[in-house]
Amino acid sequence: MIAYSSLSPVKTERLLLRKLERSDIDSAAIIHGDPATNIHNPSGPRSREATRLLLDDWAGAWDRQPVGYWTVCSINEPHQVLGFGGIMHKQIGEFSGLNMYFRFAADTWGKGYATEMASAALHAAFVVLAEDAVYGLVRPANLPSRRTLEKIGMQLYSEVSDVPGEAASLIYRITRDDYLRSIKE
Repeated sequence: MIAYSSLSPVKTERLLLRKLERSDIDSAAIIHGDPATNIHNPSGPRSREATRLLLDDWAGAWDRQPVGYWTVCSINEPHQVLGFGGIMHKQIGEFSGLNMYFRFAADTWGKGYATEMASAALHAAFVVLAEDAVYGLVRPANLPSRRTLEKIGMQLYSEVSDVPGEAASLIYRITRDDYLRSIKE
């Protein structure tokens, strides 16, 4: 069960999802700068400075909207950063919507953390905020991320040519009606 008193912090069975802050730069630089976590990222690993700029934008999102990306920590070890993720309003191709994002340290892969975090994000989007839909942008070859999106009920919806000279990125989507129907089953 997910405990929500607000959208930060949020506690799941194994995770503490807290508002991403600029002070998370050390963990973010390690995770976003790791070649393993960027294997499907056409622009490759981020420098510390590029990560700092990204973090500034993401942390500022919490000031502009009621939701943003979380810093994902172990509930048993709240200072241990496992990754980053959640939902945030973003321009996706020709439309704007809530984007599902996640990036976890390579040594946490295969433990279901991304699925657990993403499920909490859907709950926030559809039950707490009553949003209409959540989208996920993913590179076609990123099968682990695609499987995570599919596990939480997202379906292939569209594609967008966002990387010149590369295959189009895939856009997954789940609507509020589909989500609410799935949690009743």
